[in-house]
Amino acid sequence: MKAILWIIRERFVIWRHHPLQVLFLLGVPVLSIVMYLFIYNNSGAANTLTVGIVDRDQSAYSQQFVANFDKRMTVKKMTSVKAADEALADQEITANIVIPEDFATKIRAGELAPLTLRSFQQGEAIDGIKDTAKNTYNEVLAVAKFARNSNEKVAFDYVKTTTPLEFKRFATDDASKAMSIQILGFMLMMLLYQSGNFGANSIQNERRNKIYQRMLTTPVPRGAYFAGTAIFAFLAMLFEVIFTVVLMTVVFHIDIGLAALQLSGLLASFGLVGVAWSIAIGVNSPSTLVASGIQNILFTITSLLSGALIPSEIMPEFMTKIARLTPQFWVLDAIRQLQARADFTAILLNLAVLAAFGLLFFGIAIYGLMSKQKIGVFD
Repeated sequence: MKAILWIIRERFVIWRHHPLQVLFLLGVPVLSIVMYLFIYNNSGAANTLTVGIVDRDQSAYSQQFVANFDKRMTVKKMTSVKAADEALADQEITANIVIPEDFATKIRAGELAPLTLRSFQQGEAIDGIKDTAKNTYNEVLAVAKFARNSNEKVAFDYVKTTTPLEFKRFATDDASKAMSIQILGFMLMMLLYQSGNFGANSIQNERRNKIYQRMLTTPVPRGAYFAGTAIFAFLAMLFEVIFTVVLMTVVFHIDIGLAALQLSGLLASFGLVGVAWSIAIGVNSPSTLVASGIQNILFTITSLLSGALIPSEIMPEFMTKIARLTPQFWVLDAIRQLQARADFTAILLNLAVLAAFGLLFFGIAIYGLMSKQKIGVFD
């Protein structure tokens, strides 16, 4: 145990005297967050959904519908259906809703007054707009029912004087969660490269500089050397994980959609997998060039296939199946499930798969270590 602690302390001293490595460890989370904030803000993905509404009725009931809808989503009032369609084509609005001319007449009679919704998009965002329109429509129906029992003036005065409800803009939350997924996906790839710097690259550099051979002449066992290297690499990953989560939640106020402790645990688990992966590559590679090449290929390709860099929603179906073969996929899937308010038991499979990856890579590393008994073979 003393030998392992000595290795960890020596690695910390060496790392501290390399300012570029320190700067890289601290700079990657900041740059990735700032980069995605800039991309999302300029693309409008982080803004609320904008819905164009054409009020062809211009009655008290239609105006009440528009006012209530505006409490939930950003509304852009359109003068005509043609103008709304043009705004939709120019992507100025996400969808448009047309209120018919006989809206108030049918509402007063208790009949169905169908609304027209148009959009080029599909998915949760449009489903959210439809649900919001239904809820708003039901509120207007409630006002009309109250008016039939008294009169319209009393009903609308009552609506104006009642305590206003505060509505949370779910579109912003969804966009913020999507942005956090992209930031974390990029961070997963960076964690892999960082684990490579602290794991495989450290081992290869010390083999190349004959430090490893000289260390074997000391009382430090070979197992303690690799264990200390792996533990130090994991501690560095843990620091970067905590630093990233603090930046996202405290400094940049990004809604990650789940508890910070849960996110830190998932990222730390992946960091441990990354360390095991890196150590396995470092132990079994014959040279620094080979180790670096294998790392770059595996880390980059798996990050692309897993959906860490490319949103899985736009990937072909066969690629989403291939993504399940990567550890990054299971981390991102667990984050999405927790963002959807799933129970912790729902991600037990994800954690089990990550543990399996970790055991596999540690097993490969141990096998490579045990199979190279001679220094000459190990070099």
